[in-house]
Formats: sequence, structure tokens, C-alpha cells
Amino acid sequence: MSEYAENVLDRLGTRADVMGGRKLLYVESVECGFCHGGRHDACGGTCGVCHGHGHVPVKPPVVRCLKCHGTGRTNGTLTCLACRGVGVVEVREDAATCPNCRGTGREGKSGIFACTPCRGQGIC
Repeated sequence: MSEYAENVLDRLGTRADVMGGRKLLYVESVECGFCHGGRHDACGGTCGVCHGHGHVPVKPPVVRCLKCHGTGRTNGTLTCLACRGVGVVEVREDAATCPNCRGTGREGKSGIFACTPCRGQGIC
């Protein structure tokens, strides 16, 4: 990334690094993955993830959740348990691709089960 691009992203507060094909985002808050910033759940009530704010505060760096692919939902309307509906998960600055699942987040030949060491996120 060029120095100019880094300066622009730093000013915007959204500097991103790439790790194992996934972007590490350095942001203070993200749009709610569950309601997509709409502030309401599927039934029309106040979103239980962002409490009607549309955004959720996070501690950088964060990556998009592998389990729900950033939607904050599993099986349509259930809150994703891996990211708690936010759509992203917080990771350590020195995080690396999980050696157990090689970054897939899945374990075993069938790939049905989430990788235990990385909790299905592909990053340890």
C-alpha cells in the first residue's frame, strides 16, 4: 500500500491490513451486522445487537466473521453466536492464520464442525 493511501485511510480511521486473505480493520465502530444499520430486527422491534443505534463499538483490529460471513445471522433470523450478531470479531494485533484449520474455520474432513482452537474464525 502506498504511503499516500495509508495516510488517507489513517485520517479516515479505517486503516486496513491484509492477513491471510482477510482484511484487518482498524475502526472504533462498525455497522451492525444483524440489522445492517437499520436499527430494527426482522420482527420490527429494536435491534437487540446494537440496541437501536445502527452501529456497534469494537476494539480494533477486527475481521469479518467467517461463520456468518458478516451478516450477523445464522439460519436467517438467529443471531450468530461467533460474533454475537455484530458481523465482525475482534482479533489480536499479532494474530495469525490458524495452523489447525489453515484459515478455513472448519475442522475434520467433512468440515461440518467449527475449528476448536480458533472458534471457527480461522485466526489464532
